[in-house]
Amino acid sequence: MSRLLARVGLILAILVSGLGADFRYSPAKPNAHATLEALKLDLIEQLLAQKPVIQAVYTGGDDELKSSLDDLLRDVLAADDYMAYIVDSYLYTIRTWGPNARIKLSVRYRESLQQTKQVDARIIETLRTIIKPTMSERSKVKAIHDWIVGNVAYDSSLQRYTAYEALTTGLAVCQGYSLLAHRMLKAAGINTLIIEGKVDTGNHVWNMVKLGSKWKHLDITWDDPLPDRPGTVSYDYFLKSDKEMKEDHAWVKPYPVAD
Repeated sequence: MSRLLARVGLILAILVSGLGADFRYSPAKPNAHATLEALKLDLIEQLLAQKPVIQAVYTGGDDELKSSLDDLLRDVLAADDYMAYIVDSYLYTIRTWGPNARIKLSVRYRESLQQTKQVDARIIETLRTIIKPTMSERSKVKAIHDWIVGNVAYDSSLQRYTAYEALTTGLAVCQGYSLLAHRMLKAAGINTLIIEGKVDTGNHVWNMVKLGSKWKHLDITWDDPLPDRPGTVSYDYFLKSDKEMKEDHAWVKPYPVAD
């Protein structure tokens, strides 16, 4: 049973040019920042807006920027789980003049800004029908889990990776399931993460949710029978502990402990 993660391909490139007095800004002048933290927050804000071209100026020293930029960009992508998995690739350049540097990122997204807006609109509409104000957090998670299993089937062609494709075609790989769950859970007020790991068939992603003070694993992809059986919902991977998940899942980064 293949439930593979469609890995995000990040294309990295850097161009460093000393342009001196010949450097000219584009008509849309980017923000200038004297600290790496301020620069990072600006890049995150532009990424969340799904801008295809992200620009900023750093005035804190060219050497400091060049030595820190790879880590800074990793932090930018890691700031939001949803964005991290809809970025398909990016190319960055740095142009320097004196102590200043201009950063430009050209980003390709698997899901456009308009498509993400459609995802959010559909989620709001759906949550109105399946979530009630009196529900416990656990009941909300179960309602979202059951809705996704009932409305999405696993894409055996391994072509559909996004929440938008899950909603519009009814098909997705594990990445699409997890992105849709992440967006729905957050909209319902549930603290959630996307977990990247491995199973016996290869790379895989799923979710974690925080109920009260405790984290639990939630693998909706593996709770959806394959081949698809409408009306059938499994709970084998619903709110599981680390110990239970480690029987057939492994994760590649540190995540909150699920006792």
